[in-house]
Amino acid sequence: MGGGLGAEQREALLERMAAVLDQHAAQRRTLTYLELADAIAMPGPQRIHRTTRLLEILMKRDAEAGRPIRSALAVSRAGHGLPAPGFFDRAGRLGLFDGGDARRFHQHLLDALFRTGS
Repeated sequence: MGGGLGAEQREALLERMAAVLDQHAAQRRTLTYLELADAIAMPGPQRIHRTTRLLEILMKRDAEAGRPIRSALAVSRAGHGLPAPGFFDRAGRLGLFDGGDARRFHQHLLDALFRTGS
């Protein structure tokens, strides 16, 4: 599920991703998928696709650990401040999102992140 990355490289990128997202949560800021890919030095090709795949892994891990969903901080440049549709699909598969109001759901996740700082 890591988009063709080896397990060791995937875990290293996930660790960097978590650190970047924690920093953005503490600053109460979102970032685009491209900004996140750049921040973690995601190798090409298909940098954005690989980044979103890792965000899905992180979402699953956060949900299983009962942590705020840090993946909510990554948004689509074209999504008017929202993540791409795949984010909501994955959240639905994890039982986090009922398919209702995506903007309200996303804001709820951001509020939880900004309360805790990560």
